[in-house]
Amino acid sequence: MIQVTVGSSTNRTRKLYPGATTIRHILEDNDIDYGVATVMIDGANIQSNEMDQTLEALGKVEKCMLIAVIKAEAAV
Repeated sequence: MIQVTVGSSTNRTRKLYPGATTIRHILEDNDIDYGVATVMIDGANIQSNEMDQTLEALGKVEKCMLIAVIKAEAAV
């Protein structure tokens, strides 16, 4: 099991997930709308084609931080 700190820049929780869990599953399990956010794992951006990769495939074996930063609209 891998300890994942998951959330946004203001709200985070810690949960345990098997290494075969995908990034998409973790975000959906925590009700995080990744369609309007920049997703980062341990500070590195996750691209849309990496959303279905597992924690193990991304080299995470003990713990990691998965954060979704909401994109702000530009002020007019």
